[in-house]
Amino acid sequence: MIRKILLVVLIFAAALLSSNAFSAEPLKSSVLDTIEPDEYEIFNVALDKYDAFVSLEKTTISEKRLDNSVVTHLKRSGVQVDDYMADDFNKKNNRSYELEKRFSKKRYFMDEPYQGFAGGSKESVRISRVGFNKEKDRALIFVRYKSIGSQEAFYEEGNFVYLEKKESKWIAIKTVMASQRYY
Repeated sequence: MIRKILLVVLIFAAALLSSNAFSAEPLKSSVLDTIEPDEYEIFNVALDKYDAFVSLEKTTISEKRLDNSVVTHLKRSGVQVDDYMADDFNKKNNRSYELEKRFSKKRYFMDEPYQGFAGGSKESVRISRVGFNKEKDRALIFVRYKSIGSQEAFYEEGNFVYLEKKESKWIAIKTVMASQRYY
């Protein structure tokens, strides 16, 4: 009987603690829920090759994963991917996140009024969250570029961009194509 009462008390205490009832402060979001300033620096470097007329999707990619075959492909291409970086990338890209307007160039989100090229072609870019190594001096991001021409011509490519931090600045070291399709 005493064990049952003790068990009930422990379950009740655990429930109160998990609901944060003993604290006046709200629960803090995890690091995974916040896009870090370093990630926006990396977004700017990865997006630098795209002109401002290329619209940016407002949310990050959530379906890209670093499985064994992708990691092998990246390593064969000279990218230094370790288990920590792959795990960080996969955890952060488990769902989509809304981006803020924290870019060095003027960027238009897809839902904003902006006319691209005359003739009706549309170009857009969508990015993943950034996976870091443990020391946060190497990073990996996935960038998907899509173009739909005025006569419904379609082109899409997906690239991993590998970056290193040198003298407090992120530098794109290597771009590795992951996919390409067109019609």
